[in-house]
Amino acid sequence: MPSPTTRNTSQITLPTVLDPAACDDCRLAPGSLQRVRQMQALRQQGWSLDEIALRFGVSRERVRQILHAHGGPGAQDIADARRRRAEKQAEERIDELLALWRTGEQPRSAADKLGLQAAACRSTIDRFATDVDRAARKASMAGARRIQTYSDRDIILALTSVSVRVGRVPSAKEYAAHARALNYPSLPTVLNRMGGWTHALHAAGMRPLSAPARRRKRRWTEESCWTALRAVVGEIGEIPTVLAYERHASGRADLPSAATLRNRLGRWSAITTQLAAQRELARAMQPAPGQAVSA
Repeated sequence: MPSPTTRNTSQITLPTVLDPAACDDCRLAPGSLQRVRQMQALRQQGWSLDEIALRFGVSRERVRQILHAHGGPGAQDIADARRRRAEKQAEERIDELLALWRTGEQPRSAADKLGLQAAACRSTIDRFATDVDRAARKASMAGARRIQTYSDRDIILALTSVSVRVGRVPSAKEYAAHARALNYPSLPTVLNRMGGWTHALHAAGMRPLSAPARRRKRRWTEESCWTALRAVVGEIGEIPTVLAYERHASGRADLPSAATLRNRLGRWSAITTQLAAQRELARAMQPAPGQAVSA
């Protein structure tokens, strides 16, 4: 039979709610029952051994020893509590988290920037992200994936390289042949970007072999290409594949070719993703049926 002065602390009933900020931990005597209770409760709420050790001014190993000796929550209970605590911390910073996610950040990198747990960030985003958030993320990621067109300097270097190979100023046909073999900017890209072959040679510091031609005015700018694409989507009622677009634009002078669109805007997959994001954003901005529109 245990003596009257002996206490069995292995079966301590933990408080259901404990406000750690309200505890006067530092005033509690080391080894006191109240100190043990608070360590156990904090552990049950998902605090790590390091966090508890810092709060009480002891080592991590000392906290482990106390919890081992006096009983504490099981491993699964601790894991569940830590998950709930991490999710609560993520929810408290949901505005910052969604702002990063909308710009294309992955949950793990957003978690690193905010000092949160990656898994908690993923689950919180899944629960709180709206259709508008998802559309904004799609638009951001589509813009990031767009193919970067060649710069003027890239084209000039390619022209110079080809002229060295042929030993003179190349013709447009000669440049096209070498560009295919060397993976240089294509001849149509050079012509569209520089406004014609003669102007491209002038930009590279070369004298054209023939009389200079009149500078071509670029008809299909990036903006006009997007306008034409949105018009086609409105005409056919869906976002077209590249083959569907080519059939629809065949013989129409008011629409750019699919090749021109890819040259101006990037890959077709990036174009269609951008169009889809724009449509979702437009739908999200429309007032609900019966909703009054403010003046």
